[in-house]
Amino acid sequence: MKFNILLISFFSISSLFAQRYTDAIGLRFANLGFTQINGKHFTSENTAIEANIGGNSNYVWLQGNFELQYHLTKEVDYYLGAGPGLGLVSGNPILGNSSTSRFMLGANAVAGVEYMLPDHPFTFSLETGPYLQVIPNVRLAWNFGIAARYVLR
Repeated sequence: MKFNILLISFFSISSLFAQRYTDAIGLRFANLGFTQINGKHFTSENTAIEANIGGNSNYVWLQGNFELQYHLTKEVDYYLGAGPGLGLVSGNPILGNSSTSRFMLGANAVAGVEYMLPDHPFTFSLETGPYLQVIPNVRLAWNFGIAARYVLR
């Protein structure tokens, strides 16, 4: 019971503070060995939409996440989110797909921390979470990434 009250108090207090920015754009480096263009837009004080597009010479990947973000300290936030992902493949397999697969669809979940430089318009984040591919076959993988973004406003 005391833990529940403490947890509710923590989320209530952390939601009293406004987000540090509205929009940011940058790069995300993923564990699958490719770089993505990354953008984040806050829709309210504690909710954001994050989108990534990237790939390499044989595929393009688009990922979107809805995230809940809260303050830990003055410069550090944590966030939890989930969203769909889709990709187009030509040639070599990814995550065990056959070489004839051309379309991939899945979903992921993320948990991460974000640090905003106190006197400069830059954020840095580190995140991890599971990815479930459902098309062309069911596969489970674990993703992680780091991002660096420039705050637009």
